Amino acid sequence: MRLIITVLALILSSCSSENKPLQAPPGLEGGWKLANAAPTSSPEWMQRLGLKQAIKANYTGTIDATADIYELRSDAAALECIQLWKNVKSEDRFYKRNLFVVVRSPHPNREMLMDFSRAIQKSL
Repeated sequence: MRLIITVLALILSSCSSENKPLQAPPGLEGGWKLANAAPTSSPEWMQRLGLKQAIKANYTGTIDATADIYELRSDAAALECIQLWKNVKSEDRFYKRNLFVVVRSPHPNREMLMDFSRAIQKSL
């Protein structure tokens, strides 16, 4: 009986987290603060990989930076996004669990963008 209750509790908890809205971290190590976040569009190929939600989060801090955060149905799909995303010099991208994230900034200092990228990766 205890096993049945445990299994049911796990099923119910996984169902409730399924509908949880994707949120950007409000503050990041290094002093970045969330200015605003809103749903964003995604490439069509990402829909086929099982995109659940996507948001664009704008941060202010040492440099102004943006993070597009895509939640996919699996870790493998997030990894595949890394391979399919076109490499752009002013961007960095990473995946963590089932999240695929693209960070960008108009600031010319690449190391500052990488600092931002590490900070958001740590907070997710």
